[in-house]
Amino acid sequence: MGTDLLVMDCVVLTMPWRGFGLGAVLAAEAINRLAPGCGAVACIPGIADPDGSWRPDQVEWDRVTAKITAGWERVGFTHFRDTVYLLDPATGALEDQRSRLRSEYLQMCLGWKSTSAAGTGGDDQ
Repeated sequence: MGTDLLVMDCVVLTMPWRGFGLGAVLAAEAINRLAPGCGAVACIPGIADPDGSWRPDQVEWDRVTAKITAGWERVGFTHFRDTVYLLDPATGALEDQRSRLRSEYLQMCLGWKSTSAAGTGGDDQ
């Protein structure tokens, strides 16, 4: 159990990769590598638009923010205060969630592979 605090400042996926659950699995992997020695991991789930071109109305903003928050909760974060979410690496929740996310990711990859193979008429590697 460490005393450092890991702050997940920004996790960004380019537009074509969004909506597949990749953010959660990639964040869990990054935390796994960066969290040794940390007593806690913190984040504030929200929207990152690096080029500033997205201009949603409040309903769309709230919908996307809720989806991002649900992704962080899938990693193992729990609400702490205001908009801050925390993860305690010592509880084992991260490892449990990471295993589950990896399994879901594998299933997604296998589904994509079978769909791609069916679309090409063969099973190219």
